[in-house]
Amino acid sequence: MGRPRKNQASSSAYVPKKVYSLEGLTDITADTDALWSVVLNRLARFGRVYGFEKVETPLLEDFRLYENFYKSSPRELSKVVRVEVAGKSAAVRADLLPSMLRPYYQQKVYDKSPVSKWVGAGFVVLQDEKQNLVSDYRFGFEVFGGFNHLTEAQIIGGVWEFLQSLGLKDCSLEINHIGQADCQETYSQALRDFLAGKKYQLCDICVEHLDGRVLSIFRCDNLDCQALLSEAPTVLDFLDEVDKKHFTSILEALDELRIPYQLNPFYAGAEGSGKTNLVIKCKNKGETVIIGEGAYHDGLIQALSGKSFSCFGFSGSLSAVRNLLEANKITTTKEQHSEVFLVPLGELAAKKALRLFKDLTSEKISVYDHFGQSGVKNQLKQAESQHAPVALIMGQKEAADEMVILRDVKSGMQEIISYDKIVAEVKKRLGR
Repeated sequence: MGRPRKNQASSSAYVPKKVYSLEGLTDITADTDALWSVVLNRLARFGRVYGFEKVETPLLEDFRLYENFYKSSPRELSKVVRVEVAGKSAAVRADLLPSMLRPYYQQKVYDKSPVSKWVGAGFVVLQDEKQNLVSDYRFGFEVFGGFNHLTEAQIIGGVWEFLQSLGLKDCSLEINHIGQADCQETYSQALRDFLAGKKYQLCDICVEHLDGRVLSIFRCDNLDCQALLSEAPTVLDFLDEVDKKHFTSILEALDELRIPYQLNPFYAGAEGSGKTNLVIKCKNKGETVIIGEGAYHDGLIQALSGKSFSCFGFSGSLSAVRNLLEANKITTTKEQHSEVFLVPLGELAAKKALRLFKDLTSEKISVYDHFGQSGVKNQLKQAESQHAPVALIMGQKEAADEMVILRDVKSGMQEIISYDKIVAEVKKRLGR
């Protein structure tokens, strides 16, 4: 029996096939997409500035959550991806809003805090009529509890400033007030009466809304439907004194914040929304892109929990924001992630730099480190791309002598500083 050939084992070895993401689903890689990097970091910063706590929700929800969410919208419910898990019917997260509302009542947050301000973001997945998967990266701001119209205006202002800070100047904010449940019921009947003899001029979907939530007709994109509705009575004529005063107060608050808006008495949010309703749109090569919508979600959270809570929020698409930036060729500067860029050269220097990394971060200084084999020139280029104001260079000689080269990244000026004084010097340069 002869000896096996050297390549015999390798020739029979299993070579796995490359696995890619499912068609219709996308990745976010901030390293290769500067627009995503800026959008996500800007959203996080605005959330912190406006005092919102971050909330993360699971990718799977009880399917009944969406049955309640889309109670009068079977077409929307049909888009939800349904799966069976451990003998239970579950849904892949199809909308961020119900997933943000659920924890509030499930965890009884109302017993722990009089006012809660949350910000969330994450992927949602739907399926189209051909059952192809479609993904979107959504974001939302939501406030719960004993807030007033000033907090409401603060959310609207925060979203508006977030978009403006990215360079999306060609945006418009349309706002309306559809009242509370009693007002909506009275107005809905008036709208049905107006459309009673015009049923055959409506599209099939709007005809369905006549027997359900008639306000959803205002969400139709059909031009014939919109032309017909232009002569309909407006909800503003049906508001009671409380709602009129509330709407006046929110508009005055937006004026105070210098947020431009347009009154649109024919705009209504999705099912479950009430009182203040608004939408932010942006032009893109002649087309109108809806970035997101805001409303009171009291009716929606009651449909989900069976309990009455006051909540107002804005929900939108970060994917749409990112694509608008690209389509409009808006250049964005990658935000500074690090205050100090470490440049170790050689094994001994890398070990010393590891200790230096610990000393700096202990002082709450953000540090970008590179312990690979790149040369000093490449690492300094990377320091510039990271927008770090200070680079700390340490070669073998500096490591042995307990010294560090401090370089001002912008000017290129360098000086040698002893290790025991470097942290204090860095804090001084950063204005700490």
